[in-house]
Amino acid sequence: MSEPRDPQTPAQPAGTPPGTWVLGRVKGIKLTMRFTWLPVAILLAFGFSAIIGEQFPYLGGWRYVASFAFMVAFTVSILIHELAHALVALRFGISVTEINLGFFAAGTHIEGERKTPFEEFAVSVVGPLASLLVGGVAYFGARSMDDGVAEVALYELAVANLIVGVTNLLPGLPLDGGWVLRAFVWKLTGNMHTGTIAAAWAGRLIAIAVLAAPVILEEVFDRQPTLIDFMIALAVGFFLWMGSTASLMQARLRRKLPALQVRTLARRAIAVHASTPVSEAVRRAGEAHAGAVVVIDGEDKPHALVSESAVNAVAPAQRPWTTVGEVSTRIGAGHIIGVNDTGEEILATLRKAPASEYLVLDANGQVYGVLATADVERAFRTR
Repeated sequence: MSEPRDPQTPAQPAGTPPGTWVLGRVKGIKLTMRFTWLPVAILLAFGFSAIIGEQFPYLGGWRYVASFAFMVAFTVSILIHELAHALVALRFGISVTEINLGFFAAGTHIEGERKTPFEEFAVSVVGPLASLLVGGVAYFGARSMDDGVAEVALYELAVANLIVGVTNLLPGLPLDGGWVLRAFVWKLTGNMHTGTIAAAWAGRLIAIAVLAAPVILEEVFDRQPTLIDFMIALAVGFFLWMGSTASLMQARLRRKLPALQVRTLARRAIAVHASTPVSEAVRRAGEAHAGAVVVIDGEDKPHALVSESAVNAVAPAQRPWTTVGEVSTRIGAGHIIGVNDTGEEILATLRKAPASEYLVLDANGQVYGVLATADVERAFRTR
């Protein structure tokens, strides 16, 4: 479950990266394909055309038509794999925005975390199972047919889906099997992040095994590896190592989040009217040992914040003649945070509405203080 871009592409809808084609929508999920899928398609088409050419030399140029049809069928089977992930996620009420095809990156973009180990297991395992099911149907379809191009195409489609299904069940991130492993460890330990770390390390071990695969083939099976073998091993191993490392870093980061609390990070604030000189606001803040200034309106309701950088930008000699209203920033709807918010909620607010400072309100909607992004970053570093 992941992701990845050409010069001349059709006009792109808003929000669609260059080099991406929108194929349609299923249950509100956008289906897209990036140009990096083309090398995969071309490789599959040429591989299949070589097989067809050997077995049915009389076909001539028609073998390329058969190869194109095979490539389309394989692409549809990958979409079925990803749709399985998406539909099960929707069944659990988890938002899914996009399914994307790309080189080493067919991915279902699932918003948010799964709430239980079972949800994680179900959403993750269903993709490989769908591939194995498609492969089984293709295999029995091939068995029921007379010798011919269709029989060979179905057999090769069965083999391709078997490889996709089994490979994705390997227990290491970023493969689907890694998320399945995470679900099991999560269930055993009660800690989602412990599950991610275990699955990420397993992914690293698989990456090392893939990198060593050409040498293992030579030593164990006495098969001389080719340059292509080393190139594929390097590409796949690099993909697995980078994916598992990213998951490991994210898990370590998220493990720190529960320790972050708005209540302890928020700066004490004083409230002043917009006409108050900056020098007076600084004096009052110093007396109150406050680290922030909130600007209130005629009804004593907060409507703007004065950032530390804005105050520092005003020369000391100019502060008596500059009002806080002139250097304040209006509080946006997304720049208000609750005093009881913690790690994940803080991170969500910072992601959705980036700002240098946020107004902190208590449970009664009264001003508690100001949360500075710099303080959150500092807390992350010290932890």
